Amino acid sequence: VNNSIIIAHRGMDEVYPENTITAFDAALKKGMAIEIDARGTADEHIVVMHDDTVDRTTNGSGEVAKMTLSELKDLDAGSWWSSEFKGERIPTLEETFDIV
Repeated sequence: VNNSIIIAHRGMDEVYPENTITAFDAALKKGMAIEIDARGTADEHIVVMHDDTVDRTTNGSGEVAKMTLSELKDLDAGSWWSSEFKGERIPTLEETFDIV
């Protein structure tokens, strides 16, 4: 009996932009568990983001901890990966839990 669990690191980040609802949803539909990273915002919300800054995975720049949820939600978290994912947003922890 194989009791292995496959865990999708940051969602299916080899196929979709990391730490997005699209990446998490794809992994879950394939029966995988997901691994996420959480960061606090300036206005005390929790978002799913690996890096301390938004520079690498969005069209913005700055530290997550110094930005409000509204500011973070205005950023595009998909275009850096591919124009196909333009408009992906940084998910909150709650939004991520909603699809699990």
